[in-house]
Amino acid sequence: MIKKRALLFGVVGGIGSGKSFATAALRAFGFPRFDADAEARRLFDDPTILDVLRNRWGADVVSPDGTVDRRRLAEIVFAPTDEAKVELDFLNRTTRPPLFVRFRRWLDAVRASDAEFAVLDAPLLFEVGWESEVDFVIFVEASRATRVRRVAERGWSPEELDRREANQLPLAVKRERADFVLVNDADSPTPDAAAKRIAEIVADARRRRDA
Repeated sequence: MIKKRALLFGVVGGIGSGKSFATAALRAFGFPRFDADAEARRLFDDPTILDVLRNRWGADVVSPDGTVDRRRLAEIVFAPTDEAKVELDFLNRTTRPPLFVRFRRWLDAVRASDAEFAVLDAPLLFEVGWESEVDFVIFVEASRATRVRRVAERGWSPEELDRREANQLPLAVKRERADFVLVNDADSPTPDAAAKRIAEIVADARRRRDA
């Protein structure tokens, strides 16, 4: 029997929509996950990349312990100025190519395994042009009021949320381009409801695969 390759779910949504909620429900099925944000943070452990950032923005972008000062970096690339957009573009050009290498290495390993599905947790899936790598996109939906409340727990203001999302595709566009929607608004769905919706999505993906 010919082995079927693992199909890849891409998970997207607005900041504070609860994408980790969706990926946790998918991982409960035993599907492996690539967390693009976590891997991007690990890139900052690379001395070569640290040197690039230090040369661009000065020594204060690196903390005394030798790690990136993420707060200082955010102040530079998410400031409400035209210059910040240039700096964000520089950061993206520095980190995205090696991040894609790590992703492809992971995906090749997954597809050499017996995994049926895998999960790409990449909030900027469309922005970085990785949508061609995935088979199905899940959009996690939550109202702005809910997302503002959630990001306040990170110490972000509503203005900070808006500034960061201004660098992304509109949520309506992401929703339109998705194959499935998981509503994660307010205090719902409950874990059981989310698991049920994810089970429906997985079953639908299997039907589409086998059609």
